[in-house]
Amino acid sequence: MTSRLAALAEAESVVLERMAVSRANLLDARKTALLHEIRSRPSLLRRVKELVSIAPNVTLLAAVLVGSLLIGPREIARVVVRNGLLAWIAKTVRRIAGS
Repeated sequence: MTSRLAALAEAESVVLERMAVSRANLLDARKTALLHEIRSRPSLLRRVKELVSIAPNVTLLAAVLVGSLLIGPREIARVVVRNGLLAWIAKTVRRIAGS
């Protein structure tokens, strides 16, 4: 009976040792992954540039800025509201109604 208990105790110690090694490996892998994520995260300026460059209405924004310089902010605001904003609202309403 004692040999059976000794065998169970030995098996338990082997399992506990494996669990400790596995936990240490997991913590090392987590630490490495966090360090890699921190190093690979782009800066705020780079993220803003990427957002602006891939935005679908970058051309519209550039046209509004140039137009406000050429014909003035009051006139460009009227044109943008009349043509751009109303078209955007109509497109959004059609998309929502269609879904």
